[in-house]
Amino acid sequence: MIDYNLKVPFYIAKRYLFSKKSKNIINIISGISVFGIFISTCAMVIVLSGFNGIEELVEKLYSSFDADIRITKTEGKTFDFHEISKEEIFNLEGVNAITEVIEEITMIKHEDRWITATMKGVEDSYLAMCLLDSVLTEGEAKLQDDGFNKAIIGIGLQNKVQVTSDPRYHDYLTVYGLLRDEKISKTNTDAFKPEMISVGGVFAINPEFDNTYFLVPIQFAKNLLEYENDITAYEISVKNTFTNKQVKKEIQKLVGDRFQVKTRYEQNELVFKTNETEKWMVFLILGFILLLSTFNIIASLTMLILDKKKDIETLISMGATRQFILKVFFLEGVFINLLGGIIGISVGLLIAWLQSTFHFVTLENSVITYWPVSIHFMDVFMVFATVTVIGIGSSYVPVSYLIKRHFKKQFN
Repeated sequence: MIDYNLKVPFYIAKRYLFSKKSKNIINIISGISVFGIFISTCAMVIVLSGFNGIEELVEKLYSSFDADIRITKTEGKTFDFHEISKEEIFNLEGVNAITEVIEEITMIKHEDRWITATMKGVEDSYLAMCLLDSVLTEGEAKLQDDGFNKAIIGIGLQNKVQVTSDPRYHDYLTVYGLLRDEKISKTNTDAFKPEMISVGGVFAINPEFDNTYFLVPIQFAKNLLEYENDITAYEISVKNTFTNKQVKKEIQKLVGDRFQVKTRYEQNELVFKTNETEKWMVFLILGFILLLSTFNIIASLTMLILDKKKDIETLISMGATRQFILKVFFLEGVFINLLGGIIGISVGLLIAWLQSTFHFVTLENSVITYWPVSIHFMDVFMVFATVTVIGIGSSYVPVSYLIKRHFKKQFN
């Protein structure tokens, strides 16, 4: 009797995988099967790494402007800063820094150019918590210099109003703030209050921010809008040893339901969720292509079983059972899947590493000059698991059917 454990079927299946078949077409189909699995898994690794790179780039870009956590009023736009104890929030274990924020739509003018832009009044701590100096294209990350107020504007706004931060030109913006106690009309010229401010720096993050925002000292914003104690938000940075979700829960307990506390992810939920959805939709499409590739394996196993019919009959005469024969060709199909999958994953990881190191694929007119990639272990594991599951299913079902059909008499 033949030993029924996996050792003998494993050895026979391995021999069939690499040995030359009597018909060359079987080798060709087996090669095509391996190649199909290889291409699919390689594409999966590369595409997922590419989406990871984009996701991390988006996170990095938003972290240059949006704080880790933002507190706003649940109902209404502004609130008295005394309603929340700034000191109590700062003393929470995971809080690194906190700043008051006033955000309002204004009009800005330079020479004869007028545009609408969003003014964001912040404290000096904001510049450090968002690392704004890392995205400056000119000037300095300073809101005040020698007692004079400075504005830091997006590069899109700079291009529209044609202003520079070069101190040699002494360029100023005139900011017009709409007073909330005044009504807009053709005859009411007091509805807008003008204040002049010099340009101290220019940032470039992404078009959403570059064409919309400019930063000013919070006191400048308060004077312009005639706010005494009112602000529109508190923005908070979190220590590296804590997660945004952890600190958010503590802050929410402290401020209660009258205030809304959001992490950076929640502030830009649509952007992040869109990227995640696209990533997994592409993964499913590539998984479907991988599934289609297994039809070549079915054809290869069918022809191999017919080619090895005499060998199978010899094994049966030596006492091999149906389960033994099934194991041999089932393992053959799994080997084809794993061979293509392992080669595909290896090549995919190599290509992703080469792109992250040497930046072969470039991007034009973008915030980054090359396509970013990031390899995540869980993605690689998911690709390998997908190949394994599909390989097991695409091998067991057809082999079981073929053995039953072509060797029914031998096992009766």
